[in-house]
Amino acid sequence: MFFFFSNRLGCLGSLAISLLITAVLLLVFMR
Repeated sequence: MFFFFSNRLGCLGSLAISLLITAVLLLVFMR
């Protein structure tokens, strides 16, 4: 799934997805 989006959006899209996952993990750990 992530590889598909990475191929379509390119490097910028991959970076954005990584930042999004990081934000979600931070929210989970802050609970």
